[in-house]
Amino acid sequence: MSDLQELDALLGLDDDEYERLDLFLDADELIGQLQSADVPALLALWRVRGLSWQQRFTQASGSIDGAVLRALLTGLLQIRETTHGVFELMTRLPATADASPLSEALLDYAEQAWHTAPARQRQIQISCWSCGLSGRLLKRLGLSSWKEAGL
Repeated sequence: MSDLQELDALLGLDDDEYERLDLFLDADELIGQLQSADVPALLALWRVRGLSWQQRFTQASGSIDGAVLRALLTGLLQIRETTHGVFELMTRLPATADASPLSEALLDYAEQAWHTAPARQRQIQISCWSCGLSGRLLKRLGLSSWKEAGL
């Protein structure tokens, strides 16, 4: 069984079993072993698995490889119907944003979400701040500070 198959099975366990056995650390370890080559299959799983599976993945992704994280985020940005994952995984990026196409795509996503999902503005702010995109998002929104945004 591959690491991804094992991870899929683990994340798919019922809530009682997952929590009772405290499988969070096992999931974190398996996520840390994923390779860039696993990302297409991971994205396919993301499309068909439920919110609980996605939440468990993002919560247990503390040791995710940087290249895997970037590839996963790039793929998630392409899945229009996804409602979970991008902002949660942005917090795993380094605290200093770069001028990469991924950073620009994340800014586009955050800006769009800012306008279409006002209830998520605090999460958007935190996610952008944690990966160094906060100032650039403020500029795009035409704001001078998060206080001006009401946060």
